[in-house]
Amino acid sequence: MNTTALWLVVVIAGACIELIGRLRPNSVASLRRGLSMSAEHTSGRILLIVFWLFVGVHLFARYTLPHH
Repeated sequence: MNTTALWLVVVIAGACIELIGRLRPNSVASLRRGLSMSAEHTSGRILLIVFWLFVGVHLFARYTLPHH
């Protein structure tokens, strides 16, 4: 239950950052722009891949595998 609430907080925070970034593009970068800036460097690409693997494995384990 707590983990699901944490994932919802992360999604809502991302949506708020994106909304603020689109409303005030000169002061806050949108998620798309921030991710594209970080993907320009090799270390940023590696961090993005590790993040997606982390999220994918945890969501897969949380919502598809049977609980003990």
